[in-house]
Amino acid sequence: MPGAVSPPRPGDPSEVGGHRVLGRLGSGGQGVVYLAESGRGERVAVKVLHATGDPEADARFRREAEVLPRVASFCTAQVLQVGTADGLPYIVSEFIEGPTLQQAVAERGPLRGQELRRLAIGTVTALAAIHRAGVVHRDLKPANVLLGPDGPRVIDFGIARAFGPGNAVEITGEGVLGTPAYMAPEQLRGAPPAPAADMFAWAGVVVFAATGVPPFGHDTVPAIIRRVLTEEPDLGALDGDLREVASECLRKDPAARPAAAQALLRLLGRPAEDPRPAEDTAGLLHRGSDAASGRPESAEDEAAVPGGGIQRGRIQRGGEKDGGEKRTSVRRAVAAACAGVVLSAGVAAYVATRPDVPPPRPRPALSGPPAPVADRVAVPELRATLYEAPGDPVRVTSFLVQTGPFSQPAYVREPGRAAYEKLDGLLDPVVSPDGRLVAAVAQTPQRVSDLHNQVLFTDRGTGERFSVPTVDRPLLAGSPEWSRDSRRLLLTVSAEPDRDPRPVGFAVVDVPARKVSFTEVEGEDEKNAPAAAAPVYRWTPDGSAVIRQAAPGADGIRVYDLDGTPRRTIDGVRWTADAGFSPSGRLLAALCPGDDRRACVVDADSGRRRASLPLPADGALWGWFNEDHLLVFDKGSTPWRVHIVDLSGRRVRLFAEITGTKDTYWLLHITPG
Repeated sequence: MPGAVSPPRPGDPSEVGGHRVLGRLGSGGQGVVYLAESGRGERVAVKVLHATGDPEADARFRREAEVLPRVASFCTAQVLQVGTADGLPYIVSEFIEGPTLQQAVAERGPLRGQELRRLAIGTVTALAAIHRAGVVHRDLKPANVLLGPDGPRVIDFGIARAFGPGNAVEITGEGVLGTPAYMAPEQLRGAPPAPAADMFAWAGVVVFAATGVPPFGHDTVPAIIRRVLTEEPDLGALDGDLREVASECLRKDPAARPAAAQALLRLLGRPAEDPRPAEDTAGLLHRGSDAASGRPESAEDEAAVPGGGIQRGRIQRGGEKDGGEKRTSVRRAVAAACAGVVLSAGVAAYVATRPDVPPPRPRPALSGPPAPVADRVAVPELRATLYEAPGDPVRVTSFLVQTGPFSQPAYVREPGRAAYEKLDGLLDPVVSPDGRLVAAVAQTPQRVSDLHNQVLFTDRGTGERFSVPTVDRPLLAGSPEWSRDSRRLLLTVSAEPDRDPRPVGFAVVDVPARKVSFTEVEGEDEKNAPAAAAPVYRWTPDGSAVIRQAAPGADGIRVYDLDGTPRRTIDGVRWTADAGFSPSGRLLAALCPGDDRRACVVDADSGRRRASLPLPADGALWGWFNEDHLLVFDKGSTPWRVHIVDLSGRRVRLFAEITGTKDTYWLLHITPG
């Protein structure tokens, strides 16, 4: 992604994915990289695949779209969006202002002193983050390192791959891919991808930066390959610890090379062996990023990653192919089809803040009949019309919708308005009950490289943005729900065996304190639960406990204290993804035992049935509108409709209409607002 910009050429697109093309940054074997501008005037880089018809090139590009979101943004270019335009896949990333290392050395000679050291630390930090995500770059070279104003960034993952025993066979049909001057001996021989090969390439990049010449020369390819396989490298004037670490990384035996994290520790002046536990890798990456950018190292990891947040709300899903019982898995299944977004301390959901935001609505009544007349609010991004009255206690405050094979954008309602702001990245945002904060997590946490499953928060009044790390990988955190007092956020925590998450407990974010507690909940129902039946955790009304299904497919809803101790089981209902308490907390609505087509309302304390009502043949319970009314989704109508119904099932008013097909997927969050 070179720094020089050339004008667009005939045939170049005028816009890609809603980004206006300003010019060309470069062109390579895979595609063209454009400089573009977002709707808010922010400059971005957009990489679009060449229309070659080559299935291998297309596969490599799509692999990059899958790999990039799994790589933490430590010294790498941040991915903002992936999608398809005119049949061609594209990737939108942050625009890094600066030349490539190849260009910089050609124009002004080798790097010296602190500039060279920052280059070495920044690139090895990027590799440590890449390898921590289970990925190898496979083509690190000077042309794939950008010298940005805040330090070096590693780019271009077009031939990157996951590493491990399960991936060894995948590359046998590709032949040898890479740049010979920076390829390890085993890579030239066609060995499976491994982090050690990246470390060999890293050392070559450092030698080039210091001398202007790769360690094995830059003449003919056969001569370079012979030297890589049989001769010792020429390190030129490289000296000190950089020379020592680079020399070790250029060893012929991959097992003798240090890992990226070990090399980084040494360059930061730490012991050669890494005594720190694996879960502290993120702290090391933060220190590497700080050193690469010239910033002083953080005293503590927490100081580099501030955080906070809050919400309650109903999660509504659309387009379930397998009916109501599959709703719990739809969020995972839908998002798994799309590439994820890198979540790190440096990324936060964008929410518009304006000085003319109107004051909050008067507190609505939480019982009684809904207003009979409602305003029509068009939401073109969702292909929906919302029907709202000023006194309604809940509204659609955020949503995400699948718009293509690589695109599932999220939108958050602007404070006090009927408009929705599109967020950058594949996030799942939820608005707090008091309307002050937005909390966002990854739509598909198992497909991103956030080492600490961070929750991103935005204050909609001040624009302040901060993040809170929750649990460390391989655990995953998702399904966010705010407490009713807007002070805590509840997350369902899952393990990640073979990317088929199984719930293992829950995490609670104390927003004002910016602290997190994780509670593991043991049980055979957790271990044996099929993915489609995996439960999520939800708050009790007073926030002193959480609920979830008693067991997959069984009747009853289990109540757990916040230390994970089972408190009791509420009988007379069966779990549904949108089971929930009424505003007063006295009633609980869920499916009736043994009947998918009826909803039951029971006393939350005794479990005694208070009401039951029929559900549409192709529909679902969506939870509470107010104390006396529920929201029911009907996919059997055209368009799909959501009705406000009383506790007998009588339709009182329309809440929403959504135009969709069996292949339409979306997720709505309904909260006060």
